[in-house]
Amino acid sequence: MVTGNRKRIFGDKVAFKSLSCAPVNELGVVYLFGVLHDTFDFKIESIQSGYPDCIARRKVGKNRWEEVRIEFEYDSRSFKSHGHEPSGVDIIICWKHNWRECPKEIEVIELSSLLADAEQIDSEIKKKKTLTEWQLFAQEKRLDGLSFTKIAQLWNKTKKRKNIQPLATAGSGPLGNSD
Repeated sequence: MVTGNRKRIFGDKVAFKSLSCAPVNELGVVYLFGVLHDTFDFKIESIQSGYPDCIARRKVGKNRWEEVRIEFEYDSRSFKSHGHEPSGVDIIICWKHNWRECPKEIEVIELSSLLADAEQIDSEIKKKKTLTEWQLFAQEKRLDGLSFTKIAQLWNKTKKRKNIQPLATAGSGPLGNSD
């Protein structure tokens, strides 16, 4: 809805599934996660406007799920400026990870750096109806207690050795290698 002379602001073109432009706010991040949650082995239990924004389950093995508390932010440093308590969340899901001082115990999933690979992974899931090589690898590493960023970095190294296009990681985004 446009009111008065105010015009909508759009992000860069991304042409990903039903999203034609990149998110420009937290609501866009929530929507994109809703589209991608299966791709990254999450099952959403609830989403609310209170902190934390989402309670989900993440698959960590056969018949094994862990509960995760998720906060959505457009950029990760908004978590701090919103005054959230770090102990109340396990994961920040954002479009841009720009909070260098983010506590190490909070996992950050930067969607902007994973979008291209997410579409490929998603199409693999739909074709095979079985776990992809990426999902098997990620589940194994989650059982070892590794963060999503670290798993993506290890996946990239594995793929480079096999001469296959690697995933983009949050560490290769605007903050450089930060894990």
